Amino acid sequence: MRLVSTLLYATLLLCTRVCAFIPGPLSHQEALEGGNTTFLCDTTPDSSGDEFMILVWYKNNIPIYSFEIPDREWADSTFNATGRMSADVRSQPTAITVSVLTEDDQAVYHCRVDFRLSPTRNIGVNLTVVVLPSPPFFMDELDNKVERTVGTYHEGDTLVLKCLVIGGRPPPRLSWYSGSNLVDASDADSDIPSVRENELYLPLTRANAGSISCRASNTNLAPPVESKLDIELYLPAYNVSIHWVWGTADGVLRAGHPVLAQCTAPGSYPQPDLSWWLDQKHLTRHSNQSWVSSSSTAISYLELHPSVGDDGATLACVATNHAMAPSRNSKADVITLNVTYSPLLEVVRVGDGKLNEVVELDPLHLECEVKANPPAYKFIWYFNDSEIKSNSVWGENVTSQVLYVEEATREHAGRYSCVAVNSIGETRAESFTVTVLYPPECSHHGIRLVKEALSCNVKALPAPDTYLWHIEPSDSLEQRLTTGSRLLPLDQITGSLDRSLKASCEASNGIASQERACERTFSFEQLRPRQPQQCDLAFEHGEFHIRCVPVENATYYEVSVWKLSTSNSSLVLEKRAPMGFGSSQALSSTGSTWLVRAGLGKLGAGDEAGALACNRYGCSKALLLRPSETLLKAASPPWWNVLLSKEVCIPLVAAVLLVLFAASSAAALRAARRARTKPPVIQVLQLDDVTRNFLDNLPEHKLQASCSLRSCSSGYSEGSQRWGPPPPDVTLTLHRESAV
Repeated sequence: MRLVSTLLYATLLLCTRVCAFIPGPLSHQEALEGGNTTFLCDTTPDSSGDEFMILVWYKNNIPIYSFEIPDREWADSTFNATGRMSADVRSQPTAITVSVLTEDDQAVYHCRVDFRLSPTRNIGVNLTVVVLPSPPFFMDELDNKVERTVGTYHEGDTLVLKCLVIGGRPPPRLSWYSGSNLVDASDADSDIPSVRENELYLPLTRANAGSISCRASNTNLAPPVESKLDIELYLPAYNVSIHWVWGTADGVLRAGHPVLAQCTAPGSYPQPDLSWWLDQKHLTRHSNQSWVSSSSTAISYLELHPSVGDDGATLACVATNHAMAPSRNSKADVITLNVTYSPLLEVVRVGDGKLNEVVELDPLHLECEVKANPPAYKFIWYFNDSEIKSNSVWGENVTSQVLYVEEATREHAGRYSCVAVNSIGETRAESFTVTVLYPPECSHHGIRLVKEALSCNVKALPAPDTYLWHIEPSDSLEQRLTTGSRLLPLDQITGSLDRSLKASCEASNGIASQERACERTFSFEQLRPRQPQQCDLAFEHGEFHIRCVPVENATYYEVSVWKLSTSNSSLVLEKRAPMGFGSSQALSSTGSTWLVRAGLGKLGAGDEAGALACNRYGCSKALLLRPSETLLKAASPPWWNVLLSKEVCIPLVAAVLLVLFAASSAAALRAARRARTKPPVIQVLQLDDVTRNFLDNLPEHKLQASCSLRSCSSGYSEGSQRWGPPPPDVTLTLHRESAV
């Protein structure tokens, strides 16, 4: 049998070399290195009466297997050294299978079928043995080998990697995948023989942050050869959201009622920190956050106690990844709080000027400034704690948010308040006081005399700050004065005030000037000094003197002398002169007081002397004193005073002068006869009337003077002189004014 096979193989080999295969139908077939492949050959005859006799398989025209009817089979010992080839020639089509393929198995195979009757049939197969490449490996941009993990990176960074494979037939294609998404297929040959590479430039985002893979493929018979790398990419949370857990109704909060909020932040790497903020104020009283690693989600809870001021505030939850740069490490969710509460009210005045002041007859515009959530739908106004009803004083619209008075009067001054109502409750505002300002107007008789000042009495709000005075003294021109207070001191008025004075004043308070001036005519008799009460008559130094104790409120004094007429029927004013202050003192229980005095000249029986106390408002009534007979007798001149009369004195003086002249002439004659001597000097003095009067009275003796009843009771003294009790005929006479 072995001999037959050997002879058959030698015959086939000889035939193959003599008769090369002329391809008939040629098909292409691929198989993996190390795998197996099956070659099919159609051995069905063309007619039913025919049958195939011999089946031979060739590799590149070299027989490797034959089968001859009825049961003769042969295989090339070199090709089938390991028994890797098996045949099935009983089925149609017939098949031979070759396993454990190697690169050398790649060739053109064909089968030749010989039939009993039909012509020989040839069927060719072009077998390609695919050699898979090595597993891909990775190099970074510095040509360092990278395994398992690459990074760390931040979102937006560019990943630069090389994928390399060795070998493979046909040359493989290299492709980069992020997950299942193809990101790069631009492969090329490397500078290293039998090595292909693909360099990747990939901007990193959250979408490609998981892992990156490189696939090498050169056949459809096997899945691509793949290697993966995990990318360590720092990411902020991709979404932060705040949800209400309890305490709200459709997201609406109530002031003073606690609520619980939840903050979730998924997608951050590494785990972020969650913080709560209320209107940029950091809230530290919240629960510790938790971390769900399966979904990379951070969770935190906050219990909030909202207040009225939190309405409209922003509540924020911020997820911060501290592994990232501050410019891109956080994500936040911000919601606006809707906090409901009862109305908060305040009454305010709308318009120019101070908030709580209005000028009389100007409009008064008050507004109930309300802050409420939900808005207030009802308003009630109160004046001095009484509800305002629509009437002629307040008008018709008194139930709206605004209270408007077209012309404010003084009866509108007082305390205002308003009540506002919303669905949460009602609130009453604190009272707001409105002051109605009005211009000055006269009150309390207009102008009054207060001590020594005129007072302009007006009522105004605010109080006046300027007063304009019109003064008309009876004996001088009109004066216009301006003061900053209601008092005008009389000493600011020029001219005499001893008669009547017409005064008017107008005040101004910055609101408006006084519409009608206050007017009044004054007489200042009550401001004149009292009549002197302590006065005395005396005769000294050749004339009568009157001396008085000063009177309060008197600025000067006058004396008047009244003499009997030639008919002795009436008194006639002889002179009126001022009295001056003397050096004598009057002693009293309260201390010492300077006296006032005046010389009266000569007084006779029936003559009177009057003393008046005066100031700028006029003089008092005169105190009239009449000298007593004793005082007149003491004032009469002595007998030798006749020599001083004009009729006797002139001839006597002439005789004396004549005698003196004769004596002086004789003395001069004798002096001329003497030896020469120094001549005498004669000085002549010019005397004034006062000095002459003083010299003329030197020989006089001071007479003891009588006194009045008042002077004796006063008990004053001058020097060592004592004043005795007044004679019974001296009286205080007040029977007439000392006027001309």
